[in-house]
Amino acid sequence: MTSNDISEWFVIGVDDTSDNSEEVDVDTADFMYQLSRELTNTSWGLVEGITRHPLFSSPKISSDGSNISYAIKLHTTRSILDLEDFLVDMIRAKSAKGSDPGLAILSRHSDMPHVLAFGRRTQTEIMRLDWAQTFSTESNVTLRAVGAKRNGSVGALAAAGLRAGGDVQARFIEISGLTELTGKISAGEIRELSQLQQLLNADDEQIDRDDIIDLGEGMPTLKPHLELGEPLIRFHQHDDDRRLWLPDLVFLR
Repeated sequence: MTSNDISEWFVIGVDDTSDNSEEVDVDTADFMYQLSRELTNTSWGLVEGITRHPLFSSPKISSDGSNISYAIKLHTTRSILDLEDFLVDMIRAKSAKGSDPGLAILSRHSDMPHVLAFGRRTQTEIMRLDWAQTFSTESNVTLRAVGAKRNGSVGALAAAGLRAGGDVQARFIEISGLTELTGKISAGEIRELSQLQQLLNADDEQIDRDDIIDLGEGMPTLKPHLELGEPLIRFHQHDDDRRLWLPDLVFLR
């Protein structure tokens, strides 16, 4: 598929595909890795990485108090109805028994700022299911509660809004091409081989293509941030070699 074939983009938010037990066959992060591979291998279109979005933590939400949802951005020629059917079928097939998964699909026709507002509230307070349903209807976002209790749709809607609108707490756990890169490599090669294009210094200037960047062990140790809709990493110069750049510590968390 060429860039000229792509006519639409969607942000897909997913939450609660695991049962939050200590013996989980596939947690939500693992499900998103599977989804990314499936979308790519079955020629759905161009996948722009997986992001994790921390939400408000509370024992009322999970046994350990954690609360993480995930999102993917997809460029495709297929319709939202086809995508919805595919995603619902995959969630039902791959989710853990006893889980309560939710799915949200945001498009360029959605009211993104309204969904973003919902997502940001979800990071500071517990949001109710009926509020998620209202926000999704008002924002023209497809929202599916695939589980029996339907609670996963709250995190799914939040993830879609935060990925589309911006989330300073978001971290990429997968970026096409970058996952395979480790060690020392030029900035130009990183941009050519992966979707990571924003390699910046402390002044937010692009690092020269011939300068060398030490990616260390690469992903998942390396955690690009989401800024202006793109993955981004800032680097600082090595004390003994001004042409060698190291990731700032905040991008290794």
